[in-house]
Amino acid sequence: MRNKGAQSGFTLIELIAVMVILGILAAVIVPRIATLTSGAYESNVRSMFGVIKNEVNAQALKAAMSGGSTGHLETYPEIKDLTTNFALDEWVEDYETEYWSSFARDNIYTNDNKVDNDHALTSGVLFMYHPHGASGGVLWGGDAAGIDDPGTATSKEDIYWIFYAPITTTGGNTAGRDLDGYILAAFTDKGTMLDFEATFANGAVTEGAEAEIADIQWITP
Repeated sequence: MRNKGAQSGFTLIELIAVMVILGILAAVIVPRIATLTSGAYESNVRSMFGVIKNEVNAQALKAAMSGGSTGHLETYPEIKDLTTNFALDEWVEDYETEYWSSFARDNIYTNDNKVDNDHALTSGVLFMYHPHGASGGVLWGGDAAGIDDPGTATSKEDIYWIFYAPITTTGGNTAGRDLDGYILAAFTDKGTMLDFEATFANGAVTEGAEAEIADIQWITP
């Protein structure tokens, strides 16, 4: 026969002990999960950075091989089509459309080394990584002009940017040719969210309110 005095279930002390253990586990594991997630996002940005870098180098080499107006010299590409996602569609064979967008803008990079006045200011391309879905209200330096919002969602978390622009280097200026180099830099979104605030001039990056991922920056000397 069952002992009616036998205890069933958990005691209060046991429940408290379980709750304490769960609290400790949460305090240790949750931050690590957040760190791992952030690392995965940055890894995706690094991968796209590599794809873009390989593509612009390949196009410069192609320009050198084909000759034409470049005279068999490496000339880095300048995006003139301002259509949203044009650069991604042209340069990236396969990308996740729900996570990546690209915008182009004329006269965004000050290029004092220019040889031809047409290249005193060059156009630039801004690649946006939005892992939680496309966001509406995207700005570039506080200005929405030239940007066609990729979506209507409003997530402002975990936004990353990659900026590309061809430049004329000091050596290029001396040799009398334009767009012999380029700048490629990646950032995490800071300051005013969904507003890319970094600026570029003559081979220098001014972060503004953004946080540059400095170890993958590429500026042709």
